[in-house]
Amino acid sequence: MNNSKKHIKNIPIGLLVLLFLTIPFCRIRKEPEPVWDLRGKLAGLAKSLAGLPYRYGGQEIDGFDCSGFIYYVYDCFGVKVPRTAEGQAKLKDKIKLKYAKPADILVFKFGRRRHTTLYIGANSFIHAPEKNDRLRVESLNEFWKDHLECVIRVIGE
Repeated sequence: MNNSKKHIKNIPIGLLVLLFLTIPFCRIRKEPEPVWDLRGKLAGLAKSLAGLPYRYGGQEIDGFDCSGFIYYVYDCFGVKVPRTAEGQAKLKDKIKLKYAKPADILVFKFGRRRHTTLYIGANSFIHAPEKNDRLRVESLNEFWKDHLECVIRVIGE
């Protein structure tokens, strides 16, 4: 008898039954998702929400405000970010616009008010603009660049 069979033979039957019953409920560990795949999925989800209504304080499918939209998209993939534009603007990983990648957060400042959007690449972003409007894609033109406060990298390279 080889050693592996001898070890199995010495395990109590009750323990084997318990192990057999719990295996289906155990999560199998897998490698983390590659960052570019996650970035693409975040941007893809964000784009799929275009056309949904703006709703002050909204963070669900029935309507979003700017930071609620960012919060919702990241939360769908288990990534936690602050709920408010102020909180999102205070995230630490700030980068230059020329290094922006899909799923980075763009923070704009209008007077004392901040507005957060999700960069989707190709010099574009998606956001929940204002009351009586809908989520939409915008080009990062001179108007927006003049109000850009910072770019936040939430997920790694």
